[in-house]
Amino acid sequence: MGARMRAHDWTSTPLGEPQSWPRSLKTAVRIMLTSRQPIWIGWGRELIYLYNDAYKSIIGGKHPWALGRPTAEIWREIWTDIGPMLATAMGGDEGTYVEEQLLIMERSGYPEETYYTFSYSPIPDDDGLVGGIICANTDDTRRVIGDRQLALLRELAATTAETRSLQEACRRSSLALATDTRDVPFALIYLVEPDGREIALVGRCGIDADHPAALAQLPLDGPALWPLAEVIREQKPQVVSHLAARFGAECPRGAWDVPPRQAAVIPIPARGETARKGVLVAGLNPFRLFDDDYRNFLELAAGEIGASLANAQAYEEERRRAEALAEIDRAKTTFFSNISHEFRTPLTLMLGPIEDALNDTSLTSLPEVQRERLDVAHRNSLRLLRLVNSLLDFSRIEAGRVRASFVPTNLAAFTAELASNFRSATDRAGLRLIIACPALQHDVHVDREMWEKIVLNLMSNAFKFTFEGEIAVEMGTSADGKSAELRVRDTGTGIPPDELPHLFERFHRIEGAKGRTFEGSGIGLALVHELIKQHGGAITVASEFARGSVFTVTIPLGSAHLPAERVADRLATTLTTGSGVEAYVQEALRWLPQDEGAMDLRGDLTLESTSETPDASTRGSGERIILADDNTDLRNYVKRLLEAQGYRVEAFADGQGALDAARHHRPDLILSDVMMPRLDGIGLLGALRRDDNLRGSPVILLSARAGEEARVEGLEAGADDYVNKPFSARELLARVRANLQLARIRRDAEEIQRRQAARLEAVVSTVPTAVWFTHDREAKRVFGNAYGARLLRVRPDTNMSLSAPEGERPACRVLRNRVQVETSELPLQRAARGEEVAGEELELCFEDGSSVTAIFQASPIVDAAGVFQGAVCAAIDITERKRQERHRELLVNELNHRVKNTLTTVQSFALQTLRNASSLAEGRKAFDARLIALSKAHDVLVRENWESAELREVVTEALAAHAEPESARLNFGGPDLRMRPSAALAISMALHELATNAVKHGALSNGSGTVDLAWKVDDRFELCWTELGGPAVAPPSRRGFGTRLIQQGLPHEFGGADVDLRFAPEGVVCVIRAPLHEIRASLGGFDIATMAVGRPS
Repeated sequence: MGARMRAHDWTSTPLGEPQSWPRSLKTAVRIMLTSRQPIWIGWGRELIYLYNDAYKSIIGGKHPWALGRPTAEIWREIWTDIGPMLATAMGGDEGTYVEEQLLIMERSGYPEETYYTFSYSPIPDDDGLVGGIICANTDDTRRVIGDRQLALLRELAATTAETRSLQEACRRSSLALATDTRDVPFALIYLVEPDGREIALVGRCGIDADHPAALAQLPLDGPALWPLAEVIREQKPQVVSHLAARFGAECPRGAWDVPPRQAAVIPIPARGETARKGVLVAGLNPFRLFDDDYRNFLELAAGEIGASLANAQAYEEERRRAEALAEIDRAKTTFFSNISHEFRTPLTLMLGPIEDALNDTSLTSLPEVQRERLDVAHRNSLRLLRLVNSLLDFSRIEAGRVRASFVPTNLAAFTAELASNFRSATDRAGLRLIIACPALQHDVHVDREMWEKIVLNLMSNAFKFTFEGEIAVEMGTSADGKSAELRVRDTGTGIPPDELPHLFERFHRIEGAKGRTFEGSGIGLALVHELIKQHGGAITVASEFARGSVFTVTIPLGSAHLPAERVADRLATTLTTGSGVEAYVQEALRWLPQDEGAMDLRGDLTLESTSETPDASTRGSGERIILADDNTDLRNYVKRLLEAQGYRVEAFADGQGALDAARHHRPDLILSDVMMPRLDGIGLLGALRRDDNLRGSPVILLSARAGEEARVEGLEAGADDYVNKPFSARELLARVRANLQLARIRRDAEEIQRRQAARLEAVVSTVPTAVWFTHDREAKRVFGNAYGARLLRVRPDTNMSLSAPEGERPACRVLRNRVQVETSELPLQRAARGEEVAGEELELCFEDGSSVTAIFQASPIVDAAGVFQGAVCAAIDITERKRQERHRELLVNELNHRVKNTLTTVQSFALQTLRNASSLAEGRKAFDARLIALSKAHDVLVRENWESAELREVVTEALAAHAEPESARLNFGGPDLRMRPSAALAISMALHELATNAVKHGALSNGSGTVDLAWKVDDRFELCWTELGGPAVAPPSRRGFGTRLIQQGLPHEFGGADVDLRFAPEGVVCVIRAPLHEIRASLGGFDIATMAVGRPS
């Protein structure tokens, strides 16, 4: 560049021959040419351009044309950006510096996005003035664009990493693309439909759905505006140009001020054989060429989108497989549930009558041979029941539907009781049964029903494979003291070593094992293993073939290892385990040789179903029972059973018939099956609980669905009791008697409560105070007097507790100091906990927006022994009193405000008037006039209750003392305008000052002058005072009080006001302009002129 500069004809430029250049310019040029940093120099008023070799890459195609030309001519396209900075530097006070400045430069014949860090520093000439500037540059374009694109790729990867569906992957990809609207002004994501015939729009950003370019569906086998099919087929990017002409509309601009002219169509790679192919359509930056870097960037973006789509599709496929497996599992569970119903109902009809017949001791009892036959049927029915229960246990465990209830249990005593049931079997088999279960130091949390199955299965297994010697059941604590241990030891046949790893697999049987029977399903030990896992425990086995085995069960102490929601403090219901024990023992006896186990052992067992002749204490008293069951045999069996006990029974085949009968005549008890046509047991229960007349009727559900979860589901639905099939006659009759007795007790208690409430209502109904009572610690049931019901806006006979469930409690919120009070902190609830509440002021807010304020007092109720009996709360409505207090406070505040403002105004008048008066008499006269003007303005406002004043009336009163309003010398007019009180006072005082001046010195000081006063109202308020025909006016040498009041007071009074006061020779002109909302009065918080549309002022 040094040679080129020496050869350049500088005489044609303002710089002239280089020999005549200032020394400072020569020095700067020498520094520039020897520097490897891109530098240019601008000299003189036109900033004639000089630059070095390093700068040629920046100036691009403008080299060498730019040398010696004015800077404004060279960089005309960015002059609006750099011109002000150059002017600052040429001012000589300081230079300028910017980093990564965006400049749209035309270096190569087209507008190009560039980023530079540069500074403009002034260069002094030889006279010490600023002769030019020197600029050092750093080109940041590639780095800025690269960082921006890398950020987008990172955002794509991070945002789509956890997508779980194709739709979500496309949505998140669109959101990520929208973070870089410079490189991607708009984007469209298309995916091929599963049928392969069309391609659909699945994601977009920066473009509306109704834009012509955002085509929702395109064919894959025909012409289209976007070449999607071709790109998918060839898997190569294409560029689509002339977008506006192609689609008949500009495409979205993104971050730029011009629309993109081109878009790139990029294939989205499909990963995997089943992946769907796609296309990314990206609008291109109008200030960049679509070069290899740009194409690579968009291909990487498409690759990230493809990866997220592949991950989402893989997840969806895995989810579908999991759902299919879950559906199979649900089908299996449903099958077992249905099988349960189909097995358990016949088993009920088998076991019930058989047990009744076997236990019949009347004179007409069965012959012995028939009794033996029934014994066989009874034993095998129990065995079948045990097999059904085991299968259902497995199905519930696999489906995750086991709902255990872990209660603290004396495990040693419970285990000893269970094991001792086998003593009759071991004695007859010639085996010793050793039970060594000393008391443990702590109760152990177990599900008692599950633990029963664990112990009985282990005992049954030991008895099956032990022919001589002993079976020992031992309880103790583990060596580390953290677990309870159960050991079941036998001297039986033992287990081959190669079978031990498979011992707890379901349906696994040891081939050729010597036992008392070859029967067995292979699920006993597997079920034991699963049930122990439910307790967080473990089971191990040690065995020596032909010498015996030891099974060791460990259960952790405490409850920390158990689900908190499954841990109970005590047993909720009494479990009846007789039939379960009997099934295991009867099966064990059946394995003995005929001469050992043939005799009837039922007398040794505690059978749950023992027939008895009812006496007067157990018979019914003609109570009416409705029975619903779709099985005719079971319906007839239960009906006969209940009628034999003295009950009146109406039987129906479905829940709807039972519901209709109950509504016609309320029964004493309803006994219903769960699974029935038309209306099932749960539906019947729900209908009963929703019926006000039947809500309290006791309901017992009968169900063939076994398991704790079925029982809990029934009880949670509102059943009073739940009986599993098969059930014994004795159990069913006991449940019926117990529920009838409980219902009778509840009815008596409710009657007593109603009588007490009536007495209480009679006492407190005459008191003009709300009174509420509760008898429970949580105050969930509250009754009160009629005044209390009116205060809460509920019926007197409803529950008035704010702690009641949603939909049952009064519809109001309680506030303390405008903050909602938690239900547990309400006065009655606090009193129920033992607190005394005195003089608490609370606000009750209702759904219609109204509210009531009351003073509350609450106290607990205790008997002579100090035992809690309930709580009482009283409230006095003080809403009207609070309203009057607020009204008085508002009146006092308003009076205080007006008096202060008036005194301040009078004080200012006095001070300013006396300061500017030439004599005391003149001061008193001016002061009196101003007070009269202020008084007249006050009179206008008083007539309007200080709410507003009409401008025309304010003008009339303000000018009445100076000229008759009807005279020709005073002309005023304008639209009607209601003014705010403060505005009326300010305008009145300004007019008084103008009129006083006109009378003294202006148009009203002679006989021919006139005053025109006009105002108009549009977006702003404007009032114009014009004097004509008076003496010639000269501007005052100093401003008086009136001038200051108008020029300074009005802008202070009206925010944004403008006052133009001119002392023209022909007369004074005063124009007052102010925002309309500062002048116009409002009514009730709304601008009078805009109340029709409800816009607040």
